[in-house]
Amino acid sequence: MQKHLVKLVTLLTCLTSFSSQTFANTPKDGRTDIWPTIPFVRGDDLCRYKDAYQQTRTEYMSNMVQSANSLLRSGASGREALMLLGTFNEMYDRNIAVATQYQYLDVTLESTFKAYLDQYYRDLKPRVKKLSFTNVNDILSVVRATNNGQREGYLDQELLNKLDYIAIGSYSYAPNCQGDILVTIQLIGRNGETESFVGNGKPQYVMSQIASKMFTHFQQTKFPSKIKVGSTTLELIGGMNGSVDRAESPELAAEFCATLEGRLPSAKELEILNGYGDWSGGVSLNDKVWALPNGRVYAPYLKNPSPVREKFEVNADEYLYYCVK
Repeated sequence: MQKHLVKLVTLLTCLTSFSSQTFANTPKDGRTDIWPTIPFVRGDDLCRYKDAYQQTRTEYMSNMVQSANSLLRSGASGREALMLLGTFNEMYDRNIAVATQYQYLDVTLESTFKAYLDQYYRDLKPRVKKLSFTNVNDILSVVRATNNGQREGYLDQELLNKLDYIAIGSYSYAPNCQGDILVTIQLIGRNGETESFVGNGKPQYVMSQIASKMFTHFQQTKFPSKIKVGSTTLELIGGMNGSVDRAESPELAAEFCATLEGRLPSAKELEILNGYGDWSGGVSLNDKVWALPNGRVYAPYLKNPSPVREKFEVNADEYLYYCVK
């Protein structure tokens, strides 16, 4: 634990200088670079906390008396019953101690997190990879650290300036007392802002939750943004909520866009942006009903003869929309 705290303190000392830089945290070429080494700090054992406080002393003593009576009815003497109860308690504590030694658990969490995130990119195949764990150290130093059973842990100001975020993490044993852990990952950016993500589950799977949330956060289309549509560049400005929004009618959606000094996309633009998808700068239609200009709607599931319909042809209480320029 002490060596992890020393590493974390060293890292945060570097970050003080890192976050004091005056430039904005703007990803390079649309990509966000994160240092691949993630220091973890072990939090409180929430299982033991729950176990200690879920019963009053009276309730605990009552359970112990019931257990002793059961042993006595089974033929044990009073002395034997007392010894058995003590042995059972010691065995439980010993098993918990072995299971929670937490040696190298931080390495497992870091490695599985990066593996799950890479798997999302391999499976979903976005046009541009917007999130990357980037080694700013030379390869030989990484190899030497691995050969010595260590993770790469050296950073200086020059190396920090090549990154967009530093990640730090924490983990605690979950209160369900079934071997789950509660994990948090906090990203600290160049200008000091933070992004936090949390997961709860078995050690071998919990990081898939955080990888999914982080992939969505960084890879999903942001508003405003620009994208090529045909021979023109279209600016996506979102709805009144700054993202894909809902309106009670296509006419109201058009008024919202006019308020934002934009317009509703045409049917062809909706189709092209759907082709890009949520992970490559576009917006997926997902068989929802979308608002179009001139009071019409786009219903992807009504393809014959055309998904462009009048309002009365679809049964919808609300319409999705976003605005463009």
